[in-house]
Amino acid sequence: MSLQEKKVALVTGVSRTNGIGFAISKKLLSEGFFVHAVYNTENLCEQEFRKFYPDQYKMYKADFTDREDLNEFICAMKGEVYNVIVNNAGAFPEDEDYNNYDINIWDSVFDVNVRAPFAISTGLINSIAQNGVIVNICSTDGLKGSFSSMSYAASKAALINVTKSLAINYGFDKKQIRVVGVAPGWVKTDVNMIPEVSWKIAPQLTPLGRMAETNEIADFVSFLVSDKASFITGSTHIIDGGFNEVDYTFMRESGKTIRE
Repeated sequence: MSLQEKKVALVTGVSRTNGIGFAISKKLLSEGFFVHAVYNTENLCEQEFRKFYPDQYKMYKADFTDREDLNEFICAMKGEVYNVIVNNAGAFPEDEDYNNYDINIWDSVFDVNVRAPFAISTGLINSIAQNGVIVNICSTDGLKGSFSSMSYAASKAALINVTKSLAINYGFDKKQIRVVGVAPGWVKTDVNMIPEVSWKIAPQLTPLGRMAETNEIADFVSFLVSDKASFITGSTHIIDGGFNEVDYTFMRESGKTIRE
């Protein structure tokens, strides 16, 4: 897209200023986008947007676990033309016990992590500009099995496949919309959302020795929606500092220690 063209983005999951959604929105705003930002329970980002980009954003509240609310949101958003859609909103289960599993947890996580991005991407197909880009924020959890968050891992695996399916359909469409996935590993977000043991262990299992900053995810999304990435579609890109390549057993065999 040219610099003279009005650029419009829709970003979901923009709730907290330490979140990935806020970092992505802020990055796109800095590049001249008008950003339609969506939150659910918390609207903690608007003060920052109003301070630095007062005429460049609009906030929306939507509960993606409520299918009627999701449908109403999609209908309300059809009046705009989007160059970029970032499906970032995510749900993580509080507690999963496979011995006494509550299937309602599974349903609510899949509603947010799979149904919503698919419904938004298909429901707004006629509102996406020529050569537009859809970015789905997946996770390295979708590449592995999980002990305590099975619904999250399974939903992110499904979103990776949704990315592939949308990409082949939208790529062959005359508008040639690109659909790309981003799979972060450990990212410094809300301290209360990451268990204490993960803060201690994850950096030790990551070759680069730390968690990602949210702006690093945002920078990569910025690249993917730019003309520099014009031949990238259907793929999901891991951004995890090498975490996903480390085998704990092999690491211990090599003599490296893990500090609990």
